[in-house]
Amino acid sequence: MNTTRLPNPVHILSKRLSFVLFGTTVLAMAAMTMPALAQPAFGDPPIKLDFPTESPGVPAYARLELLIPDFDVPSNDDWAAIVFYRDPDCIPMNFDLGQFFHVPGPDGPGAFGCQLLLEGSEIWANGPGEDLAPVYVRSRNAVPNLPVWFVDRAELDDLLAQGVVFIDQIEALPSLIRGWAWWFEEALYPNGSAPDPAISLVARGRLETGGLFSLDWHFHANSGEDEVEIMLELDQDQDPAPPSGPVSLHCLMFPHLPTCNR
Repeated sequence: MNTTRLPNPVHILSKRLSFVLFGTTVLAMAAMTMPALAQPAFGDPPIKLDFPTESPGVPAYARLELLIPDFDVPSNDDWAAIVFYRDPDCIPMNFDLGQFFHVPGPDGPGAFGCQLLLEGSEIWANGPGEDLAPVYVRSRNAVPNLPVWFVDRAELDDLLAQGVVFIDQIEALPSLIRGWAWWFEEALYPNGSAPDPAISLVARGRLETGGLFSLDWHFHANSGEDEVEIMLELDQDQDPAPPSGPVSLHCLMFPHLPTCNR
């Protein structure tokens, strides 16, 4: 098979760093084994709400925010990945994505005015209105084409250095490669509510170029562990249908694993 690849097409790098947590905007890690995410380890809090049926979900558009002094987005030395929780075409042009949250107010419904592309459940200690945030959130794609965009890390750094970031600025980045995940899962222990803040997410999908992508992110606030694996294959001759389940999908991206050789 003849393939056209990005420079160094398989970008798999692990990084470990510590950064300043800012308010409640830092997400948190759930113990996760491929291909399935683990359940909360600290027990079952009393209130569970499913979204979007019982809860509207997070009032945010994408997994992107500005921190002090860093920013919260899965990235390695070459690429940054932006996972969209809501339709990017619906994001207001004047909304600073670095704020992350866009809550309802006098000017409108905020992020709730855009379709939520995820489904899942929230675990609350006492419930909305009493707690700052859930203690655990588990999400998965509710659509077969969840937007995941990849941009050059240096380009995004320069953009975020301005202190604000808007959707049209991201769309204008020369390196932008749009992707759509047919499989996405995220486990989150939010900062400010969970005793051990962290986040873990995985995504598998197809790029606009016809190739495939793989994204894994595991962040643990208290230990400073921040591991990101990004694999991009720009093009391929054939366009196979998505695998039927996570195990098949994982073996498509990582066929060398023992579980894929049975």
